[in-house]
Amino acid sequence: MTLTSTAPTASGPDEVQLAIHRYCDTRRTDAPDNAARDRVIAAYQGLAYSLAARLARRGEELDDLKQVALMGLVKAIERFDPDRGAELTTFATVIILGELKRHLRDRSWAVRLPRRVHDLHLGAQQSIDELTQELGRSPTFTEIGERLGATVEEVVEALDAGGFRHNVSLEVPMSAWEEHALSDRLGDGDRRFAEVDGRLALSPLLARLPDRQQQILMLRFVVGCSQSEIAPLVGVSQMHVSRLLSRSLSQLRAWAAEPP
Repeated sequence: MTLTSTAPTASGPDEVQLAIHRYCDTRRTDAPDNAARDRVIAAYQGLAYSLAARLARRGEELDDLKQVALMGLVKAIERFDPDRGAELTTFATVIILGELKRHLRDRSWAVRLPRRVHDLHLGAQQSIDELTQELGRSPTFTEIGERLGATVEEVVEALDAGGFRHNVSLEVPMSAWEEHALSDRLGDGDRRFAEVDGRLALSPLLARLPDRQQQILMLRFVVGCSQSEIAPLVGVSQMHVSRLLSRSLSQLRAWAAEPP
């Protein structure tokens, strides 16, 4: 199923925030304001697509990930409670990333299994964890089957299917036109290690910024949203987003230059 969002008439940040509250107030009534929901989906669609692009990988189409991200966005809107004080941006990011990671986990198979076997494998893994906690030992195939309502043979088949998860040898060439194997790429220093000290020093400085400026920095430099995408998410104009970004970066530089 392809999920699409209705593109509402262009609206400002205040209208988007009003639409969030309007839909949350009416979603459990007999007449939910679906037009308000569609306006919120359209405003936050850029966030969903940015998160999908972050998790794009070989073998999984970006369009599929975007659909999963949009479904995660809808789920976030349905669960969001503005009275709890959290921003929809933060709440939706957590829900969307969870949906994307679950999608990638469930589809990371080298062989496409029948849906029955695939679902039984996932259920068996969950049942093993639950029964291990309940029994204080590893469960038997019979106990797993009783939990799932399946035969021992079906449980064994489903667990054996776990061997079909994608697991590439380190000695396999990186591609058909490359001779170098993945093992040739191992052992090099990770450039991100050099950033560890910087990140540790930056965290307390970021905490000194107002919540909105922290949110804008997260959306711009972590999620990768553009300024025009950020504006409706934080409830300000694009020009104000630009000013807040400049102000935040200047303030961080000034704090970083202060003597210890």
